[in-house]
Amino acid sequence: MALFEALIGSEMKKVEATLVEGFSDSALEAHVNSLCLSIINAGGKRMRPALVLLASHLLPSYTDEEETAVCKLAAGVELLHTATLIHDDVIDNSLMRRGRPTLNSTSGNHVAVLAGDYMFTRCFATIKDLKKADVLSIISDTLATLVTGELDQLKNEGDVNISVEDYYTTIYCKTGALFELSASAPAVYLGEEEKYITALKNYGRYLGNAFQIIDDCLDYSSDSKTLGKNAGEDLQDKRITLPVIFALQRCSEAEKEILIKAIENADLETVISYINKYDTLKECKNAAEQSGEQAVKELNVFPENEYKQALISLVERALNRKN
Repeated sequence: MALFEALIGSEMKKVEATLVEGFSDSALEAHVNSLCLSIINAGGKRMRPALVLLASHLLPSYTDEEETAVCKLAAGVELLHTATLIHDDVIDNSLMRRGRPTLNSTSGNHVAVLAGDYMFTRCFATIKDLKKADVLSIISDTLATLVTGELDQLKNEGDVNISVEDYYTTIYCKTGALFELSASAPAVYLGEEEKYITALKNYGRYLGNAFQIIDDCLDYSSDSKTLGKNAGEDLQDKRITLPVIFALQRCSEAEKEILIKAIENADLETVISYINKYDTLKECKNAAEQSGEQAVKELNVFPENEYKQALISLVERALNRKN
């Protein structure tokens, strides 16, 4: 990430090289490799590998000798994330991602699912080089949580009675778990004290909450060009997110009937009118900021340095992002 170029720029270049190296020159795998590399080369925020690298520098046991291994870990996390995005796009029938056509829109669902599966194998192939069973274990657990989150989201599609608590459970499984892994995996790899592992897990989870709440707000307040994906997609796919949950809670019974009908019909204009009437985007921003504050507090266990400040800055970026 350009913001942290001075701190981790050289390490991020190693991560990018590792991402590409994971796809062999085997003639047998040439087609799937080219598909996966097209997704990798599309770029992205690279927040999760940056989080791995920044968190590693906070740890007492970290030395420059660990750099190569930590870069592999960061690449593995990004491959896991990218694989889940490919599958998400199939599930959501998304046509755009990072400002480009999705793999499922250009090559079909069957190809996209298999490419996502192959990307998972590259993740675990990268991580196994670290020869750390506990790292493989937490990555496997995270993948199970991500799948659970997708299944819960599918189960809750169109459920206008979904609670705030249910929403937070879903966004932890969908988003927070991977941020939690990114922040804490270096500490697990280095065998750090439990207090450091727990603090970084909590930081990642709260950062993930803030990130996803803002993401859900942008779906109702931004446009497709800025987002790099289709605005209004959550409503189209009948995902009831926090801005809508708050609107359903605040409106009158008569208004609620109108709002529910608008949700059922994917009437974006009407749904946005109620979100605006009850200013639920502001309420969501407050909730995201509370999660952000909790994330920053978790870093108190670490001494002050430029890497800690970068992690604090990462929270601020999540809260103020436009896409």
